[in-house]
Amino acid sequence: MTQLLFILSHPPGSSIYAQEAFDAALAGSAFSNIAILFVGAGCLQLIEPKLAVEAHQRKDFQRGFRALPDYDVHDVYGCEDSFKQFGLHNQTLVIQPTLLTRVDISAHLNAAQRVLCF
Repeated sequence: MTQLLFILSHPPGSSIYAQEAFDAALAGSAFSNIAILFVGAGCLQLIEPKLAVEAHQRKDFQRGFRALPDYDVHDVYGCEDSFKQFGLHNQTLVIQPTLLTRVDISAHLNAAQRVLCF
């Protein structure tokens, strides 16, 4: 089975990329082994949404991250440096990813058969 690594680097609400990456990862999980890596501002997708969906007129997909294990997506990672940069260690998160150093991230990039960046 193919190993796909999805890299999510866009914050929620800034564009459609964050939601499209989530939808693509769920769809891809039916055909491949999926790993998801949150880097940079993409880590902000993990913060528990505080606004009602109607307030920002977009689909509330972030709580869907809790369903990733139901789709056999168990490899969810976050960039340790990005977590420090955005102060996410003290935030309420939708899910808690495994934090990776830059060296670990490089190893995962090399191990993946395909890398999809959103």
